[in-house]
Amino acid sequence: MGPKKTLSAEEVDEMKKSLDFLAGEISAVRLQQKGILDLVEEVKILQIQNTEKDKRLEYLESRVEDLEQYSRISDVIITGLKGCLLGLT
Repeated sequence: MGPKKTLSAEEVDEMKKSLDFLAGEISAVRLQQKGILDLVEEVKILQIQNTEKDKRLEYLESRVEDLEQYSRISDVIITGLKGCLLGLT
């Protein structure tokens, strides 16, 4: 091993400043990461809600179609009559 180098007070101060800066940056990144993870969780919840609403909408559309079909059961459709037979001349 080579001889040990003694650090000057300036070098030590510069290292401390660098470490403090890096610690601050790491804290900022952690806060951003937490925010992103919260948003990801919210997106998952919204996707589940959206899927449930799609299923509900599909059910309701099917129900309306069934009700419309049921309401047409009693309809009478008359074709082939000429207007004069109905008194429309």
